[in-house]
Amino acid sequence: MMMESEYRKRMEEIFARIEKALENVDPDLAECEQAMGALSVTFGNQSKCILSAQPTIGQLWLALASRGTAYHFNFDSISNSWIDDKGLGIELVGLLEKYFQETTGLEVRL
Repeated sequence: MMMESEYRKRMEEIFARIEKALENVDPDLAECEQAMGALSVTFGNQSKCILSAQPTIGQLWLALASRGTAYHFNFDSISNSWIDDKGLGIELVGLLEKYFQETTGLEVRL
């Protein structure tokens, strides 16, 4: 497990990437808000995507409310990306880009 300072740096980086990618998107399609270690994206259809920090275990948790699914991600220093902890090879950025496109119809690159 990585040091907490490294974890926080990686977490802040991914939150900033998401916020930057959505800053020019019409807020009627997707709006981003960060508070208390969580980043929430609310979509025009009122569905939500919530990414929450779990520093004690070094993970990021993603909840896709409209799908009723949740994922847990660990940072992989070899690929420099957040990968699911179930060994399915799901990468956080790719999953979010696909989900954002399906939800908004826009191609959002993180």
